[in-house]
This record gives sequence, C-alpha cells and structure tokens, in this order.
Amino acid sequence: MSSIPEQPPVRKDGLQLDEHRRFQERFWTIERFAWLMFALIIVLAMLGAFGAGGPLATKVTETERAVIEHPRIGRWEGTDEMTVKYKPDPAKKTRSLFLPDAFAKVFQVEDIQPLPIRTAIEAGGQRLHFDNPRQDGGVIKLHLRAQTAGSATFDIIVDDAPVSLSSFIFP
Repeated sequence: MSSIPEQPPVRKDGLQLDEHRRFQERFWTIERFAWLMFALIIVLAMLGAFGAGGPLATKVTETERAVIEHPRIGRWEGTDEMTVKYKPDPAKKTRSLFLPDAFAKVFQVEDIQPLPIRTAIEAGGQRLHFDNPRQDGGVIKLHLRAQTAGSATFDIIVDDAPVSLSSFIFP
C-alpha cells in the first residue's frame, strides 16, 4: 500500500510551496549583514588597516628637526619603509639618527639609503651619522622587516631630539 504524501497548502501568493518563510527572511538578513562586513573588510584592507601600504598603514610624525614617515601598522616578516626627511640646517655638516635597542627588537634594518658615513654602537642602541654636504636636510630611507608581532613603542633620536614612535605588527 503506497501512501500519498500530503500536499502543501496554497499560499496567499498562489504558490503551493511548503517553506519556512520566517527562517528564510532571517537567513537573508544575516547574509546581507555578512556582505556588508566583507565589503567593510575589503575597504579597510585597501586603506591599509591591515598593513602593506595605504594611508592607514603609515604615520607621519613631524618634529622641529625632521619629518618621520614610519609604519603605523605592519605585518610580521613583511617589509616596510621608514623615511626621515631632515629639515634644512646650514650649520650642520652631519646629521644623526639613533636607533635604540627597543627598535631593533621590533624591526630588522635590511637596507639604509644613503649609507651612513659612520655608525657608532652606544649604550642602548646605535647611532647612524649621515653626510649633509649641501646643508639642505636630506632624506634617509630605512628598509625594515618586522621581527615580532604586537604593539611596540620606542623612541628614536633625530639630531639629539627624541621622537616617540609606535607601531602595531599583525602576525
């Protein structure tokens, strides 16, 4: 004896379907919310909120002696760049940049352009000396690679003036 399944009732819109409309509408709402979240993540990534370039990934700090552009957000084992643009000072024949041990724990310096004319190891870090032949300031670029993940705060010293910098490195 075969049993005939019960047919679903006819809905108000004339279709004869057995569905859980309320569940489907909740699912659609959650799906649209997920689309918005994915779109937000993509926009944040394009702005640099997760490192690797973009306006949010880089911070500019200006002092009386220099303008420092450094990574605000980076990626562990990813390459970044720190730029020190010295302001003109005709009285100075050389410019210096002190990188403390706290900086060395976070970043490995892979390359410096131009190369320093002299490097001195001091208590608490190393001081790099650069030639200032035209006394117009000059630009120093440090190519960095993050060595640890997490938040880091350190003070560099630009021509004997301390500058506090901070970075967040994503794993």
